[in-house]
Amino acid sequence: MLSAPRNQALTLLNAVTCPHCWNAYAPEESLWISEHPDLLGDAKLGFEHSKRFLPSRFTARGDAIDEMGQYATRMACPNCHLHVPRSMYQVPSLFFSIFGAPACGKSYFLTSMSWKLRQTLPKHFAVSLSDVDAETNSRIHEYEELQFMNPDLDTPVALAKTEEQGDMYDTVDMGDHSVSLPRPFMFNLTPLSNHPRYKRNREISKLVCLYDNAGESFFPGADKTVNPVTRHLACSKCLFFCFDPTQDTRFRRACEGKTDDPQMASRTSRLARETSVRQDTILLEAIQRVRRHAGLRDDELHQRPLVIIVTKWDAWKNLLPDVSTAEPYLPVEGTKFCTLDSQRIKETSDKVGELMSDICPEIVAAAEGFSTSLTFIPVSASGSSPTVDPATGALGIRPRDMQPYWVEIPMLMALHNWAGGLVAATGDSSALEDGRWMMEQL
Repeated sequence: MLSAPRNQALTLLNAVTCPHCWNAYAPEESLWISEHPDLLGDAKLGFEHSKRFLPSRFTARGDAIDEMGQYATRMACPNCHLHVPRSMYQVPSLFFSIFGAPACGKSYFLTSMSWKLRQTLPKHFAVSLSDVDAETNSRIHEYEELQFMNPDLDTPVALAKTEEQGDMYDTVDMGDHSVSLPRPFMFNLTPLSNHPRYKRNREISKLVCLYDNAGESFFPGADKTVNPVTRHLACSKCLFFCFDPTQDTRFRRACEGKTDDPQMASRTSRLARETSVRQDTILLEAIQRVRRHAGLRDDELHQRPLVIIVTKWDAWKNLLPDVSTAEPYLPVEGTKFCTLDSQRIKETSDKVGELMSDICPEIVAAAEGFSTSLTFIPVSASGSSPTVDPATGALGIRPRDMQPYWVEIPMLMALHNWAGGLVAATGDSSALEDGRWMMEQL
């Protein structure tokens, strides 16, 4: 049984949800991961992995002691045996999912989003965002360095597409078959000492698990017992669907004569390396999976938000010339803090939603028939048009030109809705009180 000194035990949650297989279990059911070099071989993960065990002895600090007398500090899910970070036992977790068609710009969006959040949250909201596990977030780190910390500012960089298998997945032996399970990106969010609600630090801190899947994982028939990599959709508090206007013939036609962005040019020459799929198919498939795994009727609305992230804003922004690119933050008078401008975000969402209703009504209809809360957010992961490599025809972004637009807004909205008190918003009647608490507490 999981044990700990009295002062540590008080911080443990009543239940933990595994970020890999979504099995819910009590902390005392947790397995521990042996750290002695001779204790190798796990029944579900293979001979190269450390042995998992249910301990009977503990140190004074609450760490388990394995059969060789070695202290163990890492814990694992009793169902899939994969490592579960210690902070998940102490800090409530929020699950968010992002999905979209292949080549829709998800990797660029995620990279720019995490980069912007690392700066925006402490600067405007007095909230720290840190990695739960550097290894788990290593791909994000690699992409951030390529795009934002690259010493070569002028050579265009291109991010690798998300693959269906590889380092973002773990293979687990579940008896008669092996199962592929996703690795989420994981972040700790905690109020800084100057946050108005810092005294409630333990209560309002959150751990965010963000799932990213290859677009191919959402092809019809791809969700199988041996490959349940998208079942996190049913556990997620908020769903982010990336819609790429450059993959839609109707959007490209609407942009004719209004942009010279190469992403809006004919894709004929690029089809050899890019697979273009109907994006409504991806959305409808995700909706069906949520209904199936969450036990919803076909006519039942999902009670959690769906955010349509309309990517590559720089390529189609001329279709909405009256939409401002300024940050939607409102300063709180007499403080260094900001709140989200809910009214401004809503107005932008309405304009983007109207445009999409005109150009691709099937996307909007599918979304409105699924969720009780629907928002359209235009984003640009780069803020500028990519350049074309004349030798290969590939598109890339110069690090010097990186100026992301609104990439952090979808996550800030989700945190406002689900992370009680971390991120405030003003601008509508329901959110106004959230803005007031900042002034009341100061």
